[in-house]
Amino acid sequence: MKEKNIFVACDFSTQNEAVNLIEQIQNDIFGIKVGLQYITSTGIEGIKALSKFNLPIMYDGKYLDIKNTLVASTKSLKGLGISYATVHLLNGEDALKEAAKAADEISVKLIGISILTNFLDKDLKALGFSNTVEKQVEKLVKIAANANLWGVVCSPIECKIVKQISTQLVCLTPGIRLKSDKHDQKRTLTPKKAIANGSDYLIIGREITSGNPKENIKNIVNSINK
Repeated sequence: MKEKNIFVACDFSTQNEAVNLIEQIQNDIFGIKVGLQYITSTGIEGIKALSKFNLPIMYDGKYLDIKNTLVASTKSLKGLGISYATVHLLNGEDALKEAAKAADEISVKLIGISILTNFLDKDLKALGFSNTVEKQVEKLVKIAANANLWGVVCSPIECKIVKQISTQLVCLTPGIRLKSDKHDQKRTLTPKKAIANGSDYLIIGREITSGNPKENIKNIVNSINK
């Protein structure tokens, strides 16, 4: 993995905050991830405001719906200037196959969300799942592979599971922490350990955006190279 294979998570409510961040670190990252907070607050114009940096944009909408709506929503991403979009693997193989075809037609790479990093085994059990996180991720990653998705999002702890199932699937990992403070995420690793586990791209938000972004990126890269 290259040092710059980092998506910065722009978890902001205004264009100005996001643009100001990217202006500082555009040469140190691979791409930009925009999630529900930014998408809802700034709309299409907010996404287009980030296009000027000529960096890949991940539209992290985490779609979960019936097949017709999933496919139609995927098609609606045309013209936004994004390179990647996320969908929940809980959509199921049939719906995901159709969404992947729709994404391919508009040159967008589809990424499947497995289990969010704030879930542990007990949290899945509380929702009625009998599987452990590891077993559920394994089940979902197999669906992603069969549906011909480009990649999957999982915690850095599960990267080895992804690579054992499919060497073709790209592994993108949030839950990246330099220190023991996990915030609201529960399944985390350091950047270096995440890469050692098989992560292809690190998705990092607060570890970059809190404080001095330029200095934070430098610390992250240094931690990888130690």
